[in-house]
Amino acid sequence: MNTIKKIKLAAAITAGMTLIGCGSSSDDDSCFDESTCSASGYTFPAGAVFVSADAADGTDITEAFVTAVTDVAEDAVVVLPKGNFKVSATVNIVAANGITVTGHGIEATKLDFSTSAGNDGIFFDGGNNLTIRDLGVYEVPKNGIKADAVNGIHFAYTAAVWETPLDAGGEDNGAYGLYPVSSENVLMEYNYSKGSADAGIYVGQSNNIVVRHNVAEHNIAGIEIENSTMADVYNNEAFDNSAGILSFDLPGLPQGKGDNVRIFNNTTYENNTANVGSGVVGAVPGGTGILILATSNVEIYNNNIRDNKSNGVTITSYFLMDAELDDEDYSATILNGWTPTVKNISIHDNTFENNSSEPLTGTLFDEVFGGYAAYYQSVPAIIYDGAGELLANAEQLLTIGINPYTDAEKSCVTNNANNNDSELAFTIGSIYDVDANDAANFNEEGPVETLQFSAMGDDSTILNCATAPTRLTAATVTFKGETYGCLGDDSELAACAL
Repeated sequence: MNTIKKIKLAAAITAGMTLIGCGSSSDDDSCFDESTCSASGYTFPAGAVFVSADAADGTDITEAFVTAVTDVAEDAVVVLPKGNFKVSATVNIVAANGITVTGHGIEATKLDFSTSAGNDGIFFDGGNNLTIRDLGVYEVPKNGIKADAVNGIHFAYTAAVWETPLDAGGEDNGAYGLYPVSSENVLMEYNYSKGSADAGIYVGQSNNIVVRHNVAEHNIAGIEIENSTMADVYNNEAFDNSAGILSFDLPGLPQGKGDNVRIFNNTTYENNTANVGSGVVGAVPGGTGILILATSNVEIYNNNIRDNKSNGVTITSYFLMDAELDDEDYSATILNGWTPTVKNISIHDNTFENNSSEPLTGTLFDEVFGGYAAYYQSVPAIIYDGAGELLANAEQLLTIGINPYTDAEKSCVTNNANNNDSELAFTIGSIYDVDANDAANFNEEGPVETLQFSAMGDDSTILNCATAPTRLTAATVTFKGETYGCLGDDSELAACAL
């Protein structure tokens, strides 16, 4: 990362830290002693459990850490020491209630898991109203900080970092950085992830989610919402990833589908790292600002999307991942609510700047990018696959319960600003035309790629809105009796009024 980016990252984290201020966990706002207050201003309460408080840098604190969180008392605060320490096994925290695990700051308490015999770094297994904050985990073999089946989980001022570049051996880095899954009331703020071989900041199969003020750089996926409902992702920064911000629904998961995801007021830029990942995320085109896959009801607005070489926003059904999708192979997951199509994606009031300038190769979209470049001398800033909508309109998906699209189910693009350099076109494309009555869109083998292309604008024939899209509902998180998000503690935030 160049010097400018380092400065920007430090500024982003530092700015976030100063917003809360000392004394945020109590009525006392006079925290001047670093032994009683973290760098973000969290005051260590009386009765806190201090783990290896005088340990020297390089000490292995595994045993003391595990002891402190085993059968931990309800609402306990466990404070990790200031410095750099080894942790040589997964730290499991099982069915805890109300506890806080904290260090002295995202840069002040660093836990090195490079010699760990476990998969995850810190793992919350069940429990309620849990907080982890003010620390960083490094070089974890699999997942940095994981929370599974928790009702109420707050990640604040945490970091998950792998230093090896993804294109220089980093494909063997850990998979997920900060990783709540199958949980309720998830609040992730002022966190940082770098170098994950899957997703840096991820929420999966969860409900009631707020992801705000985070920084994700040099991961395969920067920030990802997967098979989750009621999620707000705002005021984040994603750069130097393969893809900046993603919203997925994948087949075969216990929570079949996601719904009502809002992605707004983020900056996603220069996400041009080659994708060396595996699985579905490994098929995502490197050079992508925002990607939506096989999910419905997503609103993308007021984001700054710039300098992503392949494209600004991709919207695609699952048919591009599995063109031979067979009803029988997916019958169980379809019964669980999953569908391969993508519906009601609203992209409005974003600023696009110099995306699609030089698409990266080695991805699922190579032929698409090449086709656009050959036929139109330009790759669209927004690409819609159109395959699922075309098949649905042709009544070829009735056996899995998908009817032709109604106006309310169609995706649309409105009122986006063009900040491109003058020589770069501002366009939108669809790989398949969605008109099932046009014989040119089919041959004996099935749908035909037609690479639709037009200038961006409210009167565009591609993803044009017949009626104004319905705005989605704000997500809220209820945590320890408080409400977080645009209908809670951020109700006066400018971004929440957009």
